[in-house]
Amino acid sequence: MQTVFLPWLHMHQPLIWQGNRLVGNLQKMILSSDSRESWDGKLIARAYRNPADYLMKLKEEGYEPRIALDFSGILLESLEELSESGFFDKVVVEGKKVGNIVQAYKRLLSKYPQCIEFAGTAYAHAYFPAIPKEDYRLQVEAWKDAFASIFGKGLLKRVKGFWLPEMGVPRYEENLKELIRVLLEQGYEWVILPLQAVEGYERMSYAERIRTATKPWKISYGGMEIKVIFRVPTYFIDQQSGVSADDAYRKCLEASELSKGQPTLVVTASDGENGNVMMNEFFPKFYQEFFRKKIGNKLQSMLVTEFLESYGERLETIELKVLGASWVDGHAAWVEGSRREKINRMLQELSKKFHSLPTADKETKKLFLVAETSCYNYWGTEFWFEQGERTIAAALERINKLML
Repeated sequence: MQTVFLPWLHMHQPLIWQGNRLVGNLQKMILSSDSRESWDGKLIARAYRNPADYLMKLKEEGYEPRIALDFSGILLESLEELSESGFFDKVVVEGKKVGNIVQAYKRLLSKYPQCIEFAGTAYAHAYFPAIPKEDYRLQVEAWKDAFASIFGKGLLKRVKGFWLPEMGVPRYEENLKELIRVLLEQGYEWVILPLQAVEGYERMSYAERIRTATKPWKISYGGMEIKVIFRVPTYFIDQQSGVSADDAYRKCLEASELSKGQPTLVVTASDGENGNVMMNEFFPKFYQEFFRKKIGNKLQSMLVTEFLESYGERLETIELKVLGASWVDGHAAWVEGSRREKINRMLQELSKKFHSLPTADKETKKLFLVAETSCYNYWGTEFWFEQGERTIAAALERINKLML
C-alpha cells in the first residue's frame, strides 16, 4: 500500500504597535537597532521565501517536491505590503537579496501548482479554544478574503484543508460542532490535528500512536463530519529540532510497517521560521536531500487532498477529548495566569460588543480580529500583554463610536 511523506510549515508573525499604527513584527525586527534582532528578522524573511525558491529549484532539476504551507492572514498581508513596496529588495542575507516574496510564490504556482498544498487558518492567528465560538466564522472568512486578494479566487478554490493556530482544538462538543459547521460552510474538507487531542491518547502504546497518527480519520459532531489527518508526534520525527533525511526515511518505513497494510500518511508539521534549524538548515540540509534521494518505490510524496481523494472514502470515526488539546498538549499557555485571564475576559466583552453592532467598517473588524491574536497571551511577557491590551482598547474605542 502507498506510503506518503509530506512536510508542513506553519508561518505567522503578529502585528505590533508603532506609534499610532499596527505594523508587522517582521518589519519591526528587521529595522531594529539591535543587530541580533535585525539579523534574525532577515533570516526569518528568507525562511518565508525558501519554500518557493527550493521547490522551483528542485522542479527544474527534474524532481517532484511537495510541501504543505499555511500563513496567517495578517502575515500574508504584511508580506504583500513589504514585497510590493520594495522593502525586501533592501534585505540581504549571505549576499542575496530576499526580494519580492509574494511574486516568488506566484511564479512557482503559475508553473507548478501541484507542488504546494496551501491550507487555510485563522486570519489573526486566534487560539480557537480561547475565543468565543461566535468569532470562528469571522476569523475563517477574513483569512479567505486576505488569501484571495493576494493570490486570487482561483487558487483559493484549491484550499481544502485547515490549520488551527497552535493546533488548538476547542473544548466541549458545542464548540467542536460550531468549528465543523464553519469549516464545512466555508468549503473545507479536512483539518489537521495534534495527536494529543485524541480520546485515550495517554493510554495508547507507541505503535498505536503511530498507527493512529499516520492514518486518515473523520470526526463527527451534531450530524456533521469532517476528515482529519494528524501531525506525527515530535518524538517520532522532530522536524523543527532537526532530522536527517536518512532518519526521516527510516521513520516513514517504520510507520509503514506499523500501519499493517493500510495507506500511510506521514505529515511532519512545525513552525517554518523559528530557530536555527528552520531559518538556516531545513531546506538546504534536509528538504533538498530528502526529495532528491529518498522519494522512490518505497516512499512517495503527495498533497494531503490528493491522498484523501485516493484513500479517504471510507474513514473510521475517531473521538476527541472533551477538553481539547494543542500542539503543546493543553491550553495553559493561552489561558492560565492572572494577566492572561484578564485579557481573555476583556476579549469576551469585546466580542459581545462587536456582535451587537448592526454593521462594522473594515478597520473596526480588523482591529477586533487582531485583538484575538494568540501571541499577545502566549509569550507571557509585559511587552506582548501590552500589545494585546492596546489592541483591545483601540477596537473598543472604535466600537463605542459606532454605537453612539
